[in-house]
Amino acid sequence: MPYDASAQALRPLLQTFWSSQGWKQPPQFPSTAEYEGAIEAGVMFRDTAIVDHDEWVSRARAAASRIDIAEIGDAFLASLESRRLDLRSALGSYAVARHLPSHEFTPDARGRACRVCGLFEDQEEDLNVLNFERFKWGGVRRDDVAYLAFDLEQFENAPRVPLTEAGKNAGRHMVTTLRSAAADDTATKVAPRLKSFAGNKAEREVTVDILGVCGVLRAAKQSSCKDDFVPYDSRPSPDHHFVERAYPVCWWRGSDGVDTAALTEFLPAISEGVRAGPR
Repeated sequence: MPYDASAQALRPLLQTFWSSQGWKQPPQFPSTAEYEGAIEAGVMFRDTAIVDHDEWVSRARAAASRIDIAEIGDAFLASLESRRLDLRSALGSYAVARHLPSHEFTPDARGRACRVCGLFEDQEEDLNVLNFERFKWGGVRRDDVAYLAFDLEQFENAPRVPLTEAGKNAGRHMVTTLRSAAADDTATKVAPRLKSFAGNKAEREVTVDILGVCGVLRAAKQSSCKDDFVPYDSRPSPDHHFVERAYPVCWWRGSDGVDTAALTEFLPAISEGVRAGPR
């Protein structure tokens, strides 16, 4: 059953965690009546999810197998016009989850996280926080398997927005801007130039994160999830005190350009209508 993505339905969720000053610490939950209304609308949840590693992996793989790549690409493009960030998020989650291997928990060197996927053996998730991040920014946990599973399961219930020519044009202009980046431009530097669609700084930065995990923005000498799953212990970070963007787009430079094969695979509706460039 589709959830209600209207501004009115989402207000209790967004106001629980966010104010004009940023994150609310602690969260300020709405009145009982508003909370129950948001649960009925399908955008808030009564309980946290306590799920072990193997179930999160199984759920992410199963959800990705049920989703059509063309539908998820069209939803991403439609989100550029509608600013429905829940629809935008799903492209990144699908790109990672579709090649996620079936595996048991395999501890890393510290014995805490799985060296294959990065999950803990038992992982408790606040579904309200995950859904807040989906609707606020388009998700921020790009390679977190619990988020992938949740995001894709929610996408199956997401009310769709038709892809119009305006959405396609926004996508084409976005790709043209990315292909026009200077050779030493980083993803963080180029994100604010993506003006073909409405959004704030954080939304545009998350958009380049999504394009990175699906390989449209493919960094030289780094693996992407376009063709295979990248294990948790094979995702190096730049040698910076603070790494602003997700792997692998944190390594991308303008000289890397836009990967034409990934663009054709994930966003076929615009692949023929953008100016040719690197790759």
